Amino acid sequence: MQTDRNIIDVDDDIREDNRPQEVPVITIEETQDNSSPYPFKSQIFTRKNVKGRKKRRYISGAVVVLCLSIAGLLLWQNRFYLMTPEVSSSVSDNKNIEILKSTAPASSSGTTITSDSLLGVAFDMYSLSGLKASLEREMPDTTDSSLVLFMRSADYHPDGSMLGTVMLDGEEFPSKERKSRPAYMAISKAGVPTIGISLTDKVSDFIKNNKGDFFRQYVLLGDGELPSSFALHGKVERAAIGRMADGQLFYIVSRHKETMYDFADALREYGFTDAIYITGGNGYSFYRTTDGETHINAETKEKIRKYSKASPPAPLLIFRRAD
Repeated sequence: MQTDRNIIDVDDDIREDNRPQEVPVITIEETQDNSSPYPFKSQIFTRKNVKGRKKRRYISGAVVVLCLSIAGLLLWQNRFYLMTPEVSSSVSDNKNIEILKSTAPASSSGTTITSDSLLGVAFDMYSLSGLKASLEREMPDTTDSSLVLFMRSADYHPDGSMLGTVMLDGEEFPSKERKSRPAYMAISKAGVPTIGISLTDKVSDFIKNNKGDFFRQYVLLGDGELPSSFALHGKVERAAIGRMADGQLFYIVSRHKETMYDFADALREYGFTDAIYITGGNGYSFYRTTDGETHINAETKEKIRKYSKASPPAPLLIFRRAD
């Protein structure tokens, strides 16, 4: 039997109905803001808002760049505080402070000299045992019977500022690169000397608080090891303050022109555990032996005459009899 009813498939369900198919209508209501000429608040992209967003992005970027620049500047200014020396001293900062607290050294009437040659490097060693050390601004009087040895200490800029921290009687000299050199020599108020390798302020603070002397220099040798590289190149007469395993200190001077590496390597081969560089080589060839006899060359006499009316740019490292 036929029927005039329409058969409509709706979602796979069969419906027999004479009514026409209803098509659903979805209406989206639009909320209007009568205070704004724009019909849709969520789609307002005015030129003013775009400029505002760009401005905020520019400001944020500028703040980030400024912060990074300040951080970079602080890191650069304090780069020496953040460095760790390649080699370390065989004696720690704390141990050196204990040495500096000890009493004045036993008296010695002069220095003993030992000469040797290793790895093709010839050098003379002057014993510093029993001698009292100090940093002094003026050229010493070589007729003074207490004077045993003197030499240069720190380096300096042409404007007179020091390269590395330098203190005299606890007062610090102007310096542009306080910790540019990790090796140091510290001298107590009583004249007890010691050397070390460190970029901390432990020893220098002790010296400052106790009115001692202090200067920084390059590392030649630390705990029996050489640095991977040396700051100075070429061949000149070299000098150093070195420490043996038993704690004795020596002033060592090469007899010929040597590279820093060759000089340091010879000191290591000889048995020194630590050594710091002393600038100027055998700049002041003066010493007094234990028999009281003084040794001075013509060049040193001329230098003393030259500086008789003016202090040397950097203080001199001087060793005297302790009594």
